[in-house]
Amino acid sequence: MTRVEPDMHQEMSKRCKLIEEANKSVELQNDLFEMCKRDILFRFRNFAYTDKNTRMFSEEDPSILPFIPFPFQEEAIAEIRSSIMDGTKPLSERTELTNIFIEKSRQMGLSWLIIAIFVYWFIFYNHKYHVISQKEDYVDKIGDIKSLFAKARFIINNLPKWMLPKGFDRKEWGKHLKYMVISRPDGTGSITGESANPNAARSGTFNAILLDEYAFQSNATAINKSAASATPTRIFNSTPNGEGNEHYRMRKLTVPTVNVYGDVTPPQIKWLRYHWKDHPLRDEAWYENEKKGMSREQVAQELDIQYNTAIVGRVYPDFPTEAVHIEYDPNLPLYVWLDNSHWWADPHAVILVQFKENTIDFIDSIEVNCSVTDMAEFMTGKPKATLTNLTDNHLVFLDRYRTYNRQKATFIDDPYDTHSRLNQSTIYEEYRKVGIYLNTPTERKKKEQIQKTKGQVYKIRYNENCLDAASAIMNARYPERTENNSSTAENANPIHDWTSHFRTAMEYGITRHLENPTAKKEANPHLSDRPHHNSYLYTNRR
Repeated sequence: MTRVEPDMHQEMSKRCKLIEEANKSVELQNDLFEMCKRDILFRFRNFAYTDKNTRMFSEEDPSILPFIPFPFQEEAIAEIRSSIMDGTKPLSERTELTNIFIEKSRQMGLSWLIIAIFVYWFIFYNHKYHVISQKEDYVDKIGDIKSLFAKARFIINNLPKWMLPKGFDRKEWGKHLKYMVISRPDGTGSITGESANPNAARSGTFNAILLDEYAFQSNATAINKSAASATPTRIFNSTPNGEGNEHYRMRKLTVPTVNVYGDVTPPQIKWLRYHWKDHPLRDEAWYENEKKGMSREQVAQELDIQYNTAIVGRVYPDFPTEAVHIEYDPNLPLYVWLDNSHWWADPHAVILVQFKENTIDFIDSIEVNCSVTDMAEFMTGKPKATLTNLTDNHLVFLDRYRTYNRQKATFIDDPYDTHSRLNQSTIYEEYRKVGIYLNTPTERKKKEQIQKTKGQVYKIRYNENCLDAASAIMNARYPERTENNSSTAENANPIHDWTSHFRTAMEYGITRHLENPTAKKEANPHLSDRPHHNSYLYTNRR
């Protein structure tokens, strides 16, 4: 990539000359005002400024720099403009996706750009905008240009006076420029802000709301719901932070989806992606320099826009990030790794595995919410008709599962659960009732199981049937270290959340395999002899 830096001195000279001419002519002022109102790029190219520290130009450049949009930024400006303007129309007349999801590398100038757009329409269209970030200091901190409102004030303070709303006073603090509030003298437009608190965006109606660094916001789900009621245009702007959060759920709404019957749901949110390679002043040398001192997770998060590795404190950082095509081999033994739950609140997790010479192949997986008794029936491939909470995904899994050689499969579960009492019957006994014998590892210490598993995860491959299991394992993490929590990866247990069940199923399976990989396991000969309980499965199919 060729680095081409604009001549800032030449650009500043051009702009100063334009301002000098405009100051002499009210007619020219009016013409320029109308041109800015009609063409947002004209305004950026002639009147938008930014702080030098945010643009990474040479030492010889002035501290206040013209904001000259790069091609990728011009694209972003056009897309954001069209969504905001479409959002001002009645619902029946909208032609655009009005909500926008922006995923990006660090230091791409997107926060500056969005704030500049908000200021633009605040001035020219009397619009109302709202900004939310994870901390109050990120929204507004006096004197810190990194905060969103400091950027907005910087932009306003570098506009000619005749371009500001009539009567706007930018000198007297607390009049039209306040902490987290910028307002028009006539009360028709404003830019407001707040931190990511539980009540964020609950009051007010806005033309657009910026959810800055949304992947890192607390209370993200509640805030998103409130913002959806307050504006037609939500702008999600963030670097990744793994897959187990509301930000990633919104990311999935940017692509079409296909259900098991082939029905296509189109994207629900506009998707913009800006990688550091899109920046004309970035090259491989810049990338290598930025990587210095970063962990692999930080590089994925801050630079590479990778969700599945952008997780600090991952339990299994060496777990593979991409699925490969793997088919079930009927000539190889089948292993069924389980994490059975005592409680309906937690799902039962299943991973189907085959071992090859140098790989551990995940060929299928599923989670099921039901009782232990019903789960044992489910694992026969012929669940009772009373198990009525099965989804299409469960039914499709069962179709595949019945093609596998389950009679010679080895079922492996939690060494604790198999011996725990549940309604006067152990999980071990519930499975035996349906002809399934559960094997267990002898190692019961969780930290030891994890350490043994870490030495094997690099061998794992998985196919497209195991994406949920892979996502859970990749997103499993240890608690964050805080001032009040000195725990580290060496002495803490992983967080118990949605990732836990597939993770622990894998740990039980690998630990058991390492203990005695060649030992003969008890088969399950009665699985093929059980009566079909599949009236539900077929009478409720579409």
